[in-house]
Amino acid sequence: MKVRWLVAVLVVVFLAGAVSAAEGPSVKKMVVNLPFEEAELILTSEAQRQNLNLVNVLDIRKGMENRGDTFRKFKIYQFCNLELGIQIYADSPDYGAFQLCSILIYEVDPSRTALVSSRQSWIIQALPEHRPGPDAVAAARQFERIIDEIFGAVAEEAKRK
Repeated sequence: MKVRWLVAVLVVVFLAGAVSAAEGPSVKKMVVNLPFEEAELILTSEAQRQNLNLVNVLDIRKGMENRGDTFRKFKIYQFCNLELGIQIYADSPDYGAFQLCSILIYEVDPSRTALVSSRQSWIIQALPEHRPGPDAVAAARQFERIIDEIFGAVAEEAKRK
């Protein structure tokens, strides 16, 4: 599992360095004035409301504790929406290397939490030797809108505090 996570991170880093022509930012990041647990609860609730299926949670802190080390609260949530995914796969099968929409959530300090996610339209346009069709780009942008809604729900709760 750790190897899979490391490979995914390395591929994203490789693409980030290899492709500069893709439109827009490659990553969305937000830091909110909420403790980790509150931000995490909103993240998971909103993802469920947005009809994203939770596929996996990589708990890096727990993994480090199992090795006898300490680390800040740091989780990678992996979600999917098969209907949107199929729209992309039909046109851009190599997108399967990035099949899951991931949201990284980590504790900045006890009262602040960061959320980070790669932009799906950037990823699909970064695929080597491929020009995605309009349906695939539209589905990738829909993934982004869903992630934006999740980030927005967390930000809205932070404003109320």
